[in-house]
Formats: sequence, structure tokens, C-alpha cells
Amino acid sequence: MAGKESSTWHTDDFDRLCSQLETCPIKGLTSSVAAKRLALNGKNKMSLPERPGFRCVRFAKNCFRGLASTVFVAIIFCYILYYVEQENPTDRHAENEYLTVTIILLIVFLVSGLLRYIQENDDYLVAWAFMELMPMYCTVVRDGRMQIIRSENVVVGDILIIAYGERIAADVRIFYSEDLEVDNVALTGYSTSVTIIPDVTHQDKWISRNVGLACSHVTQGSGRGLVIACGDDSEVGIMARLSMEPRPLTRPRKNMKQVVFYRYIIWFIMFGVTVISITITGLSIPNLLEFYVSLTVFSSPLYVPSLVFIGLWITKNNLTEIGCYVRNMESVSTLGLTTVICSNLLGSMTQRTWQISELFVDGELLNVQSYFDETDHFRHLIRASVLCNHANFAPGQRGLPANQQTLDGTDYEKAVLKFAIRFVENLHVLRVKHKRVACKSVDTISHLQVSVHMTVNDRDEREYYLYIRGHWNEVMDHCTTCYMDNEAEPVELSADLQSEVVSHGLQLERLGRHTYAFASKRLDADDYMLSLISNSFSYSNKNTFLSFMKMYSDSMCFLGLIAAQNPPYPHVIDAIAQCRTAGIKLVLMTRTSVNFARAIARAVGVFGEDSDTADMAERFNMALPRVEHRVVTAITVNMQNMSTQVHHQRWNIEQLLLSHEDVVFSRIAVAQRYLIIDTCLQLGAVVTAIGSSVHDTSAIRCANVGVSESASSHVSQSCADIIVLENNFVAVVRAIAESRLLFENQKKALVYGLASNMSMIVIHFLFVVLQMPFRMPLVPLLFISFFVNMIPASTLFYEPPEFDLMSVLPRVNEDFLINRRMLFVSYINVGVLEASAVVLAYTVYMLRNGFLPGALFGLSAQWYDDSLNDMIDSYGQEWTRSARLQLEYEMTSVIVITLTLMQGVNLVISKTSRISLLKHGFGNLRLNLALVYMIGICFIFTFTSAPEQLQSLPVNYLPIFLYIFPLAILTVILETMRRYLVRKYPGGWLEEVSYYGCL
Repeated sequence: MAGKESSTWHTDDFDRLCSQLETCPIKGLTSSVAAKRLALNGKNKMSLPERPGFRCVRFAKNCFRGLASTVFVAIIFCYILYYVEQENPTDRHAENEYLTVTIILLIVFLVSGLLRYIQENDDYLVAWAFMELMPMYCTVVRDGRMQIIRSENVVVGDILIIAYGERIAADVRIFYSEDLEVDNVALTGYSTSVTIIPDVTHQDKWISRNVGLACSHVTQGSGRGLVIACGDDSEVGIMARLSMEPRPLTRPRKNMKQVVFYRYIIWFIMFGVTVISITITGLSIPNLLEFYVSLTVFSSPLYVPSLVFIGLWITKNNLTEIGCYVRNMESVSTLGLTTVICSNLLGSMTQRTWQISELFVDGELLNVQSYFDETDHFRHLIRASVLCNHANFAPGQRGLPANQQTLDGTDYEKAVLKFAIRFVENLHVLRVKHKRVACKSVDTISHLQVSVHMTVNDRDEREYYLYIRGHWNEVMDHCTTCYMDNEAEPVELSADLQSEVVSHGLQLERLGRHTYAFASKRLDADDYMLSLISNSFSYSNKNTFLSFMKMYSDSMCFLGLIAAQNPPYPHVIDAIAQCRTAGIKLVLMTRTSVNFARAIARAVGVFGEDSDTADMAERFNMALPRVEHRVVTAITVNMQNMSTQVHHQRWNIEQLLLSHEDVVFSRIAVAQRYLIIDTCLQLGAVVTAIGSSVHDTSAIRCANVGVSESASSHVSQSCADIIVLENNFVAVVRAIAESRLLFENQKKALVYGLASNMSMIVIHFLFVVLQMPFRMPLVPLLFISFFVNMIPASTLFYEPPEFDLMSVLPRVNEDFLINRRMLFVSYINVGVLEASAVVLAYTVYMLRNGFLPGALFGLSAQWYDDSLNDMIDSYGQEWTRSARLQLEYEMTSVIVITLTLMQGVNLVISKTSRISLLKHGFGNLRLNLALVYMIGICFIFTFTSAPEQLQSLPVNYLPIFLYIFPLAILTVILETMRRYLVRKYPGGWLEEVSYYGCL
């Protein structure tokens, strides 16, 4: 029974609505009707995803993602080799070599799954945050008596009993209230009490005073309400449902899809090579299994999940230092691709330290920064601003000057009190002399604050004064007089004077000022008035505040206006300029008026001079509706004027986004936030959404990256990927720059690590196809993968950017970590030279031990024959199996040292992808230490004997080094020439083929 027709139930005739819902305000629903309705519409709970499976199951799924299934097959094959080796022991392999490799691969398999599991964003936390908002039990009236039931059994038409300290279980239309106030802090993140009355005040549920929203806290009084929406149809339920829509793929998940494709290619190649190898005589099944394991180790590559995690972790720590707490590590990488930022206009771009800027008093607008006379009327206005103010000095500051003390209260009230310190000698004495006897906090609907104060005159008589503060239109409705031109007595507030006040109020609003009007009145103390203000407007069974306002709030004296500005954060204008150069479009959303939103947008630098519609209309002296949208670059849109049809709204939003550089949506509704971001996504944008309340939850979840402010609701923080600790837009822009740097350095790390794969490809080609005795044992292969490739590669994440990364546009359409340009540099430009160095070192060392290059072809079958102990080399020397095995161990040392040296050179040239190394500098201390560490590896394999652990023996490497040194120099020269040509001929063929940087 809910849905579209229920959207007007809070404004329909109440008696007719009760008849339609078959309920009674006194007796409520009958049990039979309630049971039928519960069976038909379902329980009063949000349709959220079920609790996720066991952690071990989710962990197991992550273990098999990407290339991990290939590794798992390699583990099985390796264990088979260990079993075969145990059944037929030989001296060919070191003791328990296959068992060691099996354990290492199993550890890598589990650790990679664990790292992916850690990065996984748990969507159930969002569901849990929404479920925690709903109370477990509530009180309803059924069959003429009150019953306590579970909140999930509430149905539309129930009469809900609302009492102090409870949460409302569903959206209700209040038809009886007794000093009822609710606090929507669970929904908005801001603790502000809202007075609830039965009167219909607005078409919008969120604004109308006669609606209590589900999950709201009752902070005062009691009442009764008719349930008009339950579960998914409630306002919170709608936001929860939108928040659980499928999210766009993050960049790491897109890369994982690419890796999965890469896995199938590897399997196809392995199958083809295995079929070819079977046809080659002389290779046994164990040799083929070992070949598969070896091919898996270097082609996966195993260290990529760990390397990606290290990069994300380093960037996460960097973001924490700039004020961004990362909840979802995958979002760290996606953030750099942002092309649209959808943000709240206030809060994230403006400071919360408000300052008084202008005053309107005695018919004159005063700038507080310039000199002005302190007239009696001015002091009267200041006194009213101090008395009609709930801000107070925080405790524990005795001895500090008043202007240095911390204040508690709203931003505007604190700004007013700080300003009043300059003119009032002692605020505490003023408030004591004017004792507050009754007050009403600011109402979020009318923004009207009321307080009654009692003072004693010179004749020891009590005098009562009424002060009100609020929007100038609201305050003017209560005023008949005002002070003008230093006249002792107030004058009549004529239409011209009212028009002047409104004109100045609009002028201040167009300047982006938070402006409030003040008025006062001396009250005639009668018994009825005293009874109303007794116990601060609270009186049993009576709406005392409304009665008081009807009787005593007319004929007040208008005192003036006090305007406060909410200045932008330092450097926010520079941050917005960075967004423009980075190709990031700003879409701002606010619930404030059009004029106010336009002024704030101009103050923070979103709108330039003469760039929006209003400026264009003023320049050409034409009516605002006649300005064509295509001739302006910026626009402020009043979303309340848009069509109520969703598809019409979507079309209008698309046109606005495509035709304007900057768009500010004002007077925005909750559902429209989600619609705007979804429209941006449909247009192909990568969206980062910034929000703070439950209103923003669906928008935060819909975006590619959701950002929540620290001072926000629990639900919005639970669904956010990143929490901005200082609520500063500048921090988000810095985080985007860090994310871009992460992606650049990730590619450099992979270019470095993948370069050694070409050497392994050549080794396996020579071993399988040409049958040369040229193989890499599994343990040293794993050693190279992790200690020569992964550890040094991780130091590249600390490289500074080559240039300002926020000055280039992201390549959204080429959003892959591994691309053809990267593979060209890794495998062709650098990898071929590394493979040449390895083959040359192997050939030279074998030649020095009696084997000419031509004699090595087709020699593998004899070389690995364990029964052959008299193999003849090129010089007629006999080689036993044990001597050949010793030479194999020495060759392992030669290969490891050669690859380590060449990778050391590669590590240095991988510091940049375009600019000169000399210009970039060598300030990365961690990378410099990694070079020393790699030299240490070379010394270890040169002088250390580890036949059982690493299958290596000491070698005299100096003669070999003299041969490969020219190749190392050639690698540096070729990479330097490539970068020089890329810089000299931008956009040329070489850049298209080999430049893997710049996002």
C-alpha cells in the first residue's frame, strides 16, 4: 500500500486517510487487518543483503582469484615431483628440493589470498549500519489497546506511540503531540532538535513538521502517529536500498579481469609448449612437470599481489598523513582516475570557523572591518545577539583571555559571541543580569530562535523581555517598529523600510553570508504569560510555545541584521584550479538557496568572474530566463523547479553536465543526489562523491569512490571508501594526486619486475626446444622472483613524481595496469638485453669449463642422465654426473649474479619513464639502499656455498662481468635514447609504442 500513492499521505485529509487505511486514531488497526497487511507487504525491515558467508570461505575464494589457480596447479605438480623423487631418489636434485618449493608456493598462494582478502571491502558493514538504526521494539495501538511488538511487525496504518528516549520505528504522520521534538542525528550526522506538530507545513516529508522519520531519536515530549511508510518504502529504507546497488568496478578489479585474461593466455601457451615437449625425445614426465612449475613461477608472476598490496599500503599511509583515512584499499588506486567530483558545497570547501562580516543597524549596512560608531541601537543589537544565543564558553579555561577561549554552540552563535566580546565588558555579567527564564532552540524549519529574559530595574521591579532571532522574512512578520537614524524611540516599520531590509538581506545572501535578523519586545507580565514561560515553555498537555507566540510575539521592534561569512579553506582555490588542469569536473550539491549557492561557489573559486547565468543576464541587461545556457560556462540550478518525472530530470541533468563546465545544484532533494551521480556514471565519468549524512549514503555508494566527512553519520562513514579527517576538500585533491603517483609507480615497479621474465623465457626455450643443458632450479627461481624482483621493486613506490601529475588528463579508456607499452619496454627494450646477458654469461662460463657453444645443442638428454658418468666435453675431458651437478650449481650462481646486476641497472633506469635521470635526481634513499642490497646478493652467490639450500656454489665471476658490462651500459644508453626521443617528438610513433607513463 506504500509507494507513489503514499508520498502525499502526510498532506492528505487525515480522516479520509484513516478510512483508506482501515484504521482508527483511538483504536488503531484490528489484529486481523494487521496480520493480512504484514503477510501482503512484508516485514518492516530493509531489504539488505544477507550476512556474508564464513570468513574461511571468503578467504578461499580470494586465494583462487587471478593467477592463483595456476599457482595451485603448480603446487600439486611440485608435490607429485616430490613424491616421485622420494620413490626414486637420485643425486640430481638437492634433498627435499620439491618439498621446499611446494611449501614456498603454498605460502605464496595463501598469503596472496590473504592480501586480496584484506583489500576486500565488506559491503555488509553498510547493511549492518542501517540495521542498527532501527529499534527492536515499539508500542502500537491495536484492537483498542496498547501492545509492545517487534518493530519489524509494524505495518502501514498502525498507530504508533512515540515517547521520550525512543527511536521511531517507521515513517509516521503525527496527529497528536505534546512538546514533541526529534533529533535526526542518526540520519543527518548533525544533532539538531526538530519540533513536531500535527499541522501540515510542507509537501516534502523531510521538511514538513507533521512527519516523524524512521530511526529518528525522540529528545523531548511524546505523541502519536499514523504509520505511512514501512521498510523499503520509508525514507531511510529508500536510501538503504539505493546504497546497496551494485557498485562500479574499482581499478584493481578491472586489472584483475585483465590478469584473468592473461591467465588463460598462459594456460594456452603452457598447453601448447607441453604438447610440443612431449614429442621431443629424451625428456621424461618429471622433466615436463618441473618445466610446468618453473614456467608458472616466472610467468605468473607470484609477487604481483604482494607488490600491489605494498603500493596500496604505502599510499594509504601517505593519505593518512594528509588527513584521509582509507577504509577500502582498492579505492586508493581508483581515486586517481577521477574525472568528476560530486561534493557538498558547504563544509568540505568552507571552514566552520565563521566570522561576523556585516551588520545592518539604524538603516545602514556596516562592514565590521572598517570603523563605525557604537550607537545605543548598535549596543542593543549586540545585547540581543548575546542573550538570544546558546553558545557558551567551554569549561576548564579559567585564566585565559575571553577572546582566546573555546566556545560550545552552533557555528553562527559562536561567531556572534566572539564578535560581541569586543563590545561587551563581561558577557557572564550581562547574562546574569538578564536571566533567561524560557527559550526555544532554533527550529530547522523556520530557523527562528526565541528566548525570554527577566531583569530587575532601578525600582527593583521585574521586567520581562522577548528576543527572537531568525531569517529576516520570519522576523519581519513579527515586527511593527524599528530603530532608525539614532532616534531615541522606535519608528513605524513602513513598507519602504521593510523593502530596504529585504533588499539588504538579499544583497548579503548574494554575497554568501549567513544572515539573521534580531527583534525584541518588552512583555507585560500577566499570570497567563508567566504560566506559559514557567519551566521554559513546558506545560502539561498544552502546546505552550505556540500559544505564547500567538499571544505575545506581535508588535516587536526590529533591531537589525548580523551577517556571518563562512570563509573557504586555505588553498581551496588552488585545489580547484588543480582539478581543472587535471581534467576533473566539479559538480556541487547543496540544499541552500540559488543566490547563496552561487555566492559560495564564486568565493571558493568554482565560478569565475562573469561566468554564470546571473552575471551574463546582468551584463546584457536581460531577464534571467532569457539567457541561453550554451553561452555560459557555469550555472546554478534550482532543483525544486525541475520536472517531477525522473526521466525528465535525468535528461535535464545530462544536458546541464554536457553543456556547462561548472554546475551547482541548489535546493536538492535526497533522491536527486543519487540521480546526479548515476547520470555522471552513465555518461562515462569516474566519479568521486563527497558527503556527510544519510542523505548522501546512496550517492556515496553509487560513486566509483565514496568519501565521507569525519563529522558525519555512522551510516555514511560505514559506506565510504575514504574518510576525510579534517573535512577539507584540499585533502581530497591531494589524495587524487597521491593515487595518480601510486599508479605511475606501480607501472614502474612492474616494468622493473617483468624484465627478468624474458631471461626465463629464453632459458626455457633453450632447454626445451634446443635441448641445451640450461635450466634454472626452482628454489633459485623463487629467490629471484621475491628477493631480486619484488623487494627492490617496492622501493619504486617511494619515487617522487616526474612532473605535476595533476596537469594531465587521465587515460580512462586505457585503465589497465599492464599494457602493451609496458610490455614493450619490459620484454623488448630491457628484457632482451638482460636475456642476452644471461645467455652470454652462460656461454662464456661453459666455454671456460670445456664446452663450446655448438656442442651444447641437443646435449640435455645426456647431461641429465644419472647413469652416465663419462660424458666427453669439447676438449675430450670426461664429466661424471656429480661433476656436472657441481657445474650446474655454479651456473646457478652465474645466472643469479648476472640477473641481479642487470636488474640493478634496470632499477635505476626504471626511476623515470620519460624525463632524464639526471633531472629527476637520486633522492630516493630506499632505492639507493636497494642497490647496495643487490650488490650484497651478488657477493653472497660469489663466495657462499649453498648446494642444499639455493643449489649454488662459489664462482669466479670477474671474467664473466667483463663480458656483460657492455650490455649493462648498452641498456642505459638505449633507455636514455628512448626517453630523449619521446621528449623530443611528443605524440610520435615511439611514444605511442613505448611510453607507459602519464596515467
